[in-house]
Amino acid sequence: MRRGSIVGPIILILLGALFLANNLRPDIPMLEFLGRYWPFLLIAWGFIRLVEILIWAVRGKALPTNGVSGGEWFLVVFLSLVGTGLYTFHTRVGWPPARFRMHGIEMFGEAFDYTIEEKKVTGLKSARVIVENLRGHTRITGADTPEVLVKGRKTVRSMTRESAEGVNRTTELEVMEQGDAIVIRTNQNRAQEERYVTSDLEITVPRGSSIQARGRFGDFDINDVNGGIEIDSDNAGIRAQNIGGGVRVNVRRSDLIRVQAVQGPVELQGRGNDVELEDVQGQVTIDGSWGGELHFRNLAKPVRFQGMQAEMQMQRVTGDVRLGRGFLTGESVTGPVIFRGRSKGCCDVRLSDFNSSLDLAVQRGDLELRPGVPVPKLDIDVRNGTVDLALPKTAKFSLKARVEKGEIDNDYGDPLRKTDEGRGASLTGNVGEGAAISITTDRGRVVVRKAEEAPSSSPLTPQPPVAPRRPSRAELN
Repeated sequence: MRRGSIVGPIILILLGALFLANNLRPDIPMLEFLGRYWPFLLIAWGFIRLVEILIWAVRGKALPTNGVSGGEWFLVVFLSLVGTGLYTFHTRVGWPPARFRMHGIEMFGEAFDYTIEEKKVTGLKSARVIVENLRGHTRITGADTPEVLVKGRKTVRSMTRESAEGVNRTTELEVMEQGDAIVIRTNQNRAQEERYVTSDLEITVPRGSSIQARGRFGDFDINDVNGGIEIDSDNAGIRAQNIGGGVRVNVRRSDLIRVQAVQGPVELQGRGNDVELEDVQGQVTIDGSWGGELHFRNLAKPVRFQGMQAEMQMQRVTGDVRLGRGFLTGESVTGPVIFRGRSKGCCDVRLSDFNSSLDLAVQRGDLELRPGVPVPKLDIDVRNGTVDLALPKTAKFSLKARVEKGEIDNDYGDPLRKTDEGRGASLTGNVGEGAAISITTDRGRVVVRKAEEAPSSSPLTPQPPVAPRRPSRAELN
């Protein structure tokens, strides 16, 4: 008689318990949980099978020929592929969202719109405004007014109008004073399930107010307030402009965060795609996983970025810096500048018009560097790629460049000296008394030249596109 295993039933019980928990608590990020902790299924599976075989051996029963059957091996491979895919998509691409849910009412219900009755609190010069809008867009504007004014529209998705009317009455907007704060609450959690209701709010506050906003899904647009703002959301696009205090954002998913004209510090944490920061007077700190492009312009204080793909620090950005998947470009930055590409595919780097020290290390990528005068201290380490260094004609520096496997082109000329060393080469020399430049490449090419003598086919500089020829009148006729 074939001896069965209890592994399958136990795993079914565990999976059933997880999905039952998701039905009872829709806010649980089930796919994220499975993508992160799926290896525990294999550990539990192997442990239970080992215990079974030990029990059979102690009882003197015949042991199975294979500890794991062919069908079980197939299921192991299947679980590994699915689990690895979920983890990769969640950590690298930011999918699925932290609150991925699919419920029938969202797919098949009908949307019913309602106007949110205008509410306000008067007699204020400034206020600490707390907004709790679980689902929906929120727009907050500071103005020369002594009141907090709230209006907007609500959408209830339901199978019948009668049901939607009941949900609308249950989720009435509240604007109340609590101590030193004005609380704006949409009360969507009063509905049978909060997913039925979304509220788009238009809020006007005294210009001296500070803002705290919380939500699960929906964008935030905040303008012209002199206090600081704090936003905590599961999934939100965020736009903030003309902010007198600091900006603090914590998101689990975001398509875009755009912050402009901020007097205080900016702190971003979580996951998302694109980030745009411009005219920020305070320090900038960005942590988390950002899969799109980070764009910085006119940042007066230090910038620190700590991500999965790279790590970057700059003292100030007076020009323009862009950091994306596989590239870093920048001009007019003040250092010391530190950049570490952590992944094997990072990064192509183009930096120009910088006068402070640069410490740069990448696994794989092509580098194009155009320092200004005086030439700063440069420490360049590339595992695999091309380094194109163009130095001003009046530059003073001390150079040590080495390629383990590859070649070096000395287009700068004297007094730099090239030496062939086996499958690699080195280039050394002093031009006056200046900063030290160190370049190390395991595999690739190093080009050192004068900035005024750029070759017509630089290995890193793309050729401009040729303008299309305009047809003559005769050809048109």
